[in-house]
Amino acid sequence: MIAKAARMGSYTIHLHSSIILDAPVERLWPILSDTDRTNRMIGLPAFERTRPDRNFVQIVYGHFLGAPVSWREHPFEWIFEQQFAVEREFAPPLPVERLQTATRFLPLPGNRTKIDVEVHIAPRNVVGNIGGRLIIGQRMLRQLRQAYRKLGRLATTSVQVSLPPVRPPRVDRHRLRIAAARLQTFGIREALINRLIDHLVSADDPQVLKMRAFALADMWGEPRMETLRMCLYATRVGLLDLEWDVLCPSCRGPNQRVNRLNDLERDAYCPSCDVRYQASFDESIEARFNVHPSIRDAADVPYCIGGPANTPHIVAQLALPAQSQREVRLRLTPDRYRLRSRQMTGRALFEVVESGAPQELHVAFGNDSAVIDRSLIGAGEVAIFIDNVTDTPALIVIERSEWSAQATSAALVTSLSEFRQLFSSEALSPGTSLAIRSLTFLFSDLKGSTALYEEIGDSPAYARVRDHFALMSALISAHNGTIVKTIGDAVMAVFASTEAAVAAAIEIQREFTLGEIARGNPALRVKLGLHSGPCIAVNANNLLDYFGSTVNIAARVQSESVGGDIVLTDSVTNDPSVQSLLERERVRREPFECELRGLSQRFRLTRIWVTPPIDAAVAPLTEPPARATIQGVTGRGAAW
Repeated sequence: MIAKAARMGSYTIHLHSSIILDAPVERLWPILSDTDRTNRMIGLPAFERTRPDRNFVQIVYGHFLGAPVSWREHPFEWIFEQQFAVEREFAPPLPVERLQTATRFLPLPGNRTKIDVEVHIAPRNVVGNIGGRLIIGQRMLRQLRQAYRKLGRLATTSVQVSLPPVRPPRVDRHRLRIAAARLQTFGIREALINRLIDHLVSADDPQVLKMRAFALADMWGEPRMETLRMCLYATRVGLLDLEWDVLCPSCRGPNQRVNRLNDLERDAYCPSCDVRYQASFDESIEARFNVHPSIRDAADVPYCIGGPANTPHIVAQLALPAQSQREVRLRLTPDRYRLRSRQMTGRALFEVVESGAPQELHVAFGNDSAVIDRSLIGAGEVAIFIDNVTDTPALIVIERSEWSAQATSAALVTSLSEFRQLFSSEALSPGTSLAIRSLTFLFSDLKGSTALYEEIGDSPAYARVRDHFALMSALISAHNGTIVKTIGDAVMAVFASTEAAVAAAIEIQREFTLGEIARGNPALRVKLGLHSGPCIAVNANNLLDYFGSTVNIAARVQSESVGGDIVLTDSVTNDPSVQSLLERERVRREPFECELRGLSQRFRLTRIWVTPPIDAAVAPLTEPPARATIQGVTGRGAAW
């Protein structure tokens, strides 16, 4: 058991209860490890505020039976799908000095699971001795068994479901019907709207607060991006509110919540982990959705501060005494993982793969290092041997190193055209810049637009250019991108996905070479260039914009296009998803090297022809292409 054996002698009351549930461990763990919900179901008090103490202990304040109470909560310990435990030290006048609880999962044949609950109590006085046995030993354990049985029945379903509310919610169904009808006017599928309405009416309070659009989509079996778009539109009809969470890179819990982008700050602090960090637009800032308070009165009240469900990316969290070793056996799926200690700076990375790699590794934690004997292990049941070679107790964490695939980052959400349309006033505060690990930028320019105005006149030419913008906007939006700005007849667009950006570019060139717009008189030809990489998000004239060398390079890559083609940098073509896309599309590729205007280094580029070159006169790569000289790209004074 995880419980701290060193203190077991001071506990004088030991209680145990077991139940058998008709569901497998893998379905029970996500529900039963949600200790916040369980505490609420069995009537434990909510907490009102916390403050950090030494050694990652939290001092928690709340009320119980109308009286103020406080306790010191030690970090939860758990092993994924096996057990979780916590110890709390209560301040007077509570008659119980300490309480330690542990829940263990034992798989049984026939997809059944035995749940063992152990409670250890250190009473402060005679009242605590009697009350500990009666109130905790009988009432709390009885309620806990009832809660586990109820949750176990939910786990038997073959699909993901919303957990029912602990208490009947108050819902304004008249407002709900009006908002749902307005949502249909945006072209959202009725079936998808009905799923959202059912969820807002029937789910538990925590499930209608801080909602992740992708998590909802996965639970409903619906397309992720379609669900995200619906949630954005739902904020405009009064169904949902949008907020931004700033997540700690260690515990990945929210340290700050704001309603607008201009309230975000670059520097953040996590009191639980006692670390300061810089917020990242594509990792630590995430969009969440809450039910609008006029639709449903949902209580945002926490009942547990550190249970396993609060940090699902952590598969094990263990206290390791000084100069000790611990063996941990885990069921791990293919992914990248990280071993770290919350007291030490060393990190150890390893990857779980499907191949027949060894299913065992050893890691030793020193004061400033973590030494691991291998970086690859096989998926399935693995054994991890952890040494704490220091003179300090350590809290060891084994976690998935990648951020959740269900997260909707600020970089992704703000790269959608729907966000630009619905939240046009949303921008960072002036002077604030937030780093983004990677975005893909598409730059376009019409070839020969000056001659177009001379050839057919200003009004017809303007109409043709306007049609070109409408087509570009529609195709970029259809591939989950957005136009950041237009200058003259040029476009700057951004995509969170490199594959989506290239797919949009391919479809754009098909339309300009084979589609309706290509059959106009005169035909329009567009030049396209793409580059991906890190950048920063900034406020430019009260609009969300992007700055950095990635943006400047993308603009100059577009200048290497001759019209009817797409020019890609290596950072784009080396993306595995892009390589697969180009193979499927069977495009013609022409690699070449050149120097980009204003940059000293030579770049390896790839010219993509979706269709054969329209004009042989422009096809040879030895002939220098025309260059755009439009001013005003983000980068302050740099030409596109």
